[in-house]
Amino acid sequence: MTDSPIPRTASTRWAFVLTIPLVGLSVFALGLLARAWLSDGGARSFTLGLICLVVVAAGGSALALRGRWWPWIEAMLERHANHLDGLPAKHLGRWIALAAGVGLFAELAVIRVHASYFQFFAYFKNVTLLACFLGLGLGYALGARRGVGTPLFLPLLAIQVSFLYLLRSFTLAPILQNPVMEQLTMGYRQLGEWVDVVVVYGFLVFAFSATALTFVPLGQVASRLMARKEKLPAYGANLVGSLAGILVFHALAALWTPPTVWLGLAALGVLPFLRQRRALLGSGAAIVGLLVVLTWSPDPLRIDVYSPYQILTLSQERGSQSVIQVNNVFFQRMLDLSADDGEGSGLHYGLPYRFKRAPGRVLVVGAGTGNDVAAALRHGATRVDAVEIDPTILDLGRALHPEAPYSDSRVHAVVDDARSFIRYSEDRYDLVIYGLLDSHTLLAGLSGVRLDSYVYTVEAFREAREHLAPHGVLSVSFLVLRPELAFKIYRMMEEAFDGEPPVVLAGRDTQMTFVSGEDIDLEGVRVPPRFKLLTAEYWHDLKADPSTDDWPFLYMPVRRYPQTYLAMVLLLLAISGLLVRSLMTAEAADAKTGTAFSAPCFFLGAGFMLVETKAITELALAFGSTWQVVGITIGAILALAFLANLLVMRFGAPAAVWTYTALGGSVVLGLVLSPRILGTVSPLVDGLLMTAVLTLPLFFSGFAFSSELEKTPSVGVAMASNLLGAMFGGFLEYNSMYFGFRSLYVLALGLYVLAFLTTRRHRAA
Repeated sequence: MTDSPIPRTASTRWAFVLTIPLVGLSVFALGLLARAWLSDGGARSFTLGLICLVVVAAGGSALALRGRWWPWIEAMLERHANHLDGLPAKHLGRWIALAAGVGLFAELAVIRVHASYFQFFAYFKNVTLLACFLGLGLGYALGARRGVGTPLFLPLLAIQVSFLYLLRSFTLAPILQNPVMEQLTMGYRQLGEWVDVVVVYGFLVFAFSATALTFVPLGQVASRLMARKEKLPAYGANLVGSLAGILVFHALAALWTPPTVWLGLAALGVLPFLRQRRALLGSGAAIVGLLVVLTWSPDPLRIDVYSPYQILTLSQERGSQSVIQVNNVFFQRMLDLSADDGEGSGLHYGLPYRFKRAPGRVLVVGAGTGNDVAAALRHGATRVDAVEIDPTILDLGRALHPEAPYSDSRVHAVVDDARSFIRYSEDRYDLVIYGLLDSHTLLAGLSGVRLDSYVYTVEAFREAREHLAPHGVLSVSFLVLRPELAFKIYRMMEEAFDGEPPVVLAGRDTQMTFVSGEDIDLEGVRVPPRFKLLTAEYWHDLKADPSTDDWPFLYMPVRRYPQTYLAMVLLLLAISGLLVRSLMTAEAADAKTGTAFSAPCFFLGAGFMLVETKAITELALAFGSTWQVVGITIGAILALAFLANLLVMRFGAPAAVWTYTALGGSVVLGLVLSPRILGTVSPLVDGLLMTAVLTLPLFFSGFAFSSELEKTPSVGVAMASNLLGAMFGGFLEYNSMYFGFRSLYVLALGLYVLAFLTTRRHRAA
């Protein structure tokens, strides 16, 4: 017996963990009701709060009556486990690969869905990823229990995604768009009122715990199958399936497919595991119901398009003007300024040309749908290079912009990351224009890097300066809602131009233009009456830390430890502890060791997560922050892990001291060399060297994990500990917001030391 306060029977244990998302939803609902009561015009908040309370009441009633339906569920899951145990041994590798592939594919799909519905996840950027890791880790730990929950995955997924989709139609932008006090944002206030805090953290608890519980069944089925096969071949099949899952998802992203396709394909991957009629009917009905919900549109005049990066919403305003939202936030209005005299709506777009009249070559980064490109053409540019990272935005501009700037023969449109294009371009420009790149948008799943991350840094402005022709001008437009952010940009441009301060013109609508260049003659520039000239004295009482490639957090005015993120991490760690404590009980423990935890695998997973994050961020500097780079990087990491596992299978595990020495040395090598590689030889050679240096630690980490897996009595324990460690590493990643991204290597090195010490201790025992 145990004196643990957590209920021990299966029914009460699962009832306990299922109350966690209900508690989060209750807090969310009560916060909405309080917000409606304290503010005028809170009808939507009041309605949504009541709906959420009804959902909580229904869920609570179902749990209270679990005695009527739980035995039926338990019997179904036991029959499903027996079916998995009866699958032919000669095909186990294929089944393991399918289970792992579906798991990673569904993980990426849910990450994209969450990011598309709420920009909340752009700030708490890896919450969904960590929830998936937690759920999969718990599933691997529970793989040996009597029942396997595969038949529950699609119903749980359908309930969660349907609810979030319907929730998206309510106006919660002011609080769910920017839940972070340390960061500013484009267009929305920061978290401040206590009711907003209640709403945000209630939503956080619900989304995190519901996602984790949804992914438990996928971890279970993979663990159950892997337990029937030799550990290293089973792990190899798992890696092959994971690699296939990420490749398929990124291929679908490239085709601009919507969530109905992603989730439908995930369902097709799950259904082959189900053989019972009731399980098939329940799962089939769940996915059909989900797809029906997703085809309903709350506003038929708004069209959603899913690019490889984000959701774009197209609508019409002010007659025939086309408006685009990105992740449900205003992005750009396509303007027809062909008849504008330069003093009306087109005044802002004409400001750079007051400093550089009739430019020859113009570079527009963040070209969007084409407003800045059209302005360049109107002001006599002979060639315009228009760089836009999102191909969907570019195509919408080609099709819908009233001035059709992309159809002009003088325009050369490029789909690329702005930073990458500037670094490797061999051209020089009379005028370089930064369009409004400051939207809080997300890259493809698993990266969590915003598009502005490496565009607005001191190093980026220096590179742009190097591509200016003699007497060329750099112009940066920005929507500045807080003076600290304006001073931050001012300081970055001043540092990039060797202490020469930029010219700053501020309009009445908080939009500012920062202009730097050689020998700018202010006396020859007619400043429009609607703008005022700002100097450093305007911000004399403010502090701002320039963004750098190591600390690229544009929206944090000063470097300080993110207390909001610390509160979030502590809350999610508490939830994770409750879930692990209540589910990883004696029935999930390994029969030989009496434990369901491997410390070396845990620390290896944590270090792996940090090094992977560092690799993605630095390779984004080498190749650009494009979705292809993210996909290729993660694919390469999985391939290296597979190669390491194959070598251990073929030649045996090397001595731990040699493996960890190579691992630690490769981390130090990356810490020392990676910042110095770019720009040394050529784009191709630099990129290959960067890739080799940044992924080498992950290759040796694969050796260490495969070696540990071979010694571990249970593959489920090893995989579960590794995934939970990866989740812990994801929490540690937030330290980069204060210490910078290079600090992740230092943290990873410490984690690998702990992995080595616990490995040695285990062997000594």
